[in-house]
Amino acid sequence: MISSVIVVIGSGGMGLPIARRLGLGRQVLLGDYSAANLSTAEKVLTGEGYSVTTLQVDISDFDSVDKLAKKAAAVGSIEAIVHTAGVGPSVGSARRVYEIDLVGTANVIDAFLPVAGPGTSLVCISSMAGYLCPPLEPELEKHLATASRDQLLSHPGLNVDSSDARAAGMAYAFSKRGNLLRVQSMAKAWGARGARINSVSPGVISTELGRQEAMTGPAAKFVETSPAGRVGTPEDITNVVAFLTNPSSCFITGTDILVDGGVVSSQRWNKA
Repeated sequence: MISSVIVVIGSGGMGLPIARRLGLGRQVLLGDYSAANLSTAEKVLTGEGYSVTTLQVDISDFDSVDKLAKKAAAVGSIEAIVHTAGVGPSVGSARRVYEIDLVGTANVIDAFLPVAGPGTSLVCISSMAGYLCPPLEPELEKHLATASRDQLLSHPGLNVDSSDARAAGMAYAFSKRGNLLRVQSMAKAWGARGARINSVSPGVISTELGRQEAMTGPAAKFVETSPAGRVGTPEDITNVVAFLTNPSSCFITGTDILVDGGVVSSQRWNKA
């Protein structure tokens, strides 16, 4: 009988290959906002021999994420949670980006903490954008790291001019920086339960969204001038997630692994 549970939030271009990599011999619980995406992913994985359960979830709503966490705990011992869900700047308003990418990640961290146990590993997929945003004031960094999820959006430093075409992009970068800080600040609480929490910050990855970004705008220049000279693949990210959810990484917690083909280092030291 399968009693070990792998939770993957987001069943798209990043979530599906992660579920494949981690899910064999375990019960896979998939969460996604889109019922259609969930149905497709469930059919694909079930057809490949995986044991899959699904639940529609809105990560911007704590109660919705809490239901997912409680369902996971009811299924069995939670071995890993991988949070891949999020939106890019193209979603529209800066407010919605904050609600999903910033508050949504805090909701996942908080909801799964009570059901985490010895050996549980949470990996939050962030973005290299968290490294490329302008430096934040220490007080704002502290707020992003430690404020309650209900108060996360109350800081005036997060206000962006909605009439500015860059507003959603700025909100995205601030959110991803906030993800890294939140993971750091919550490592002690997760450690008290014998569990670990880390994040992974991908660069431009060849998912559907990533391929669109790589063809236009700054992302195309990032790829062109990076040391790797290519976009990343979902496998590049999956390899790191597999390591972080494996006992061989048991001394790693409260940190981020940047998987960007060298974009951030190049932007800092080799920018023309």
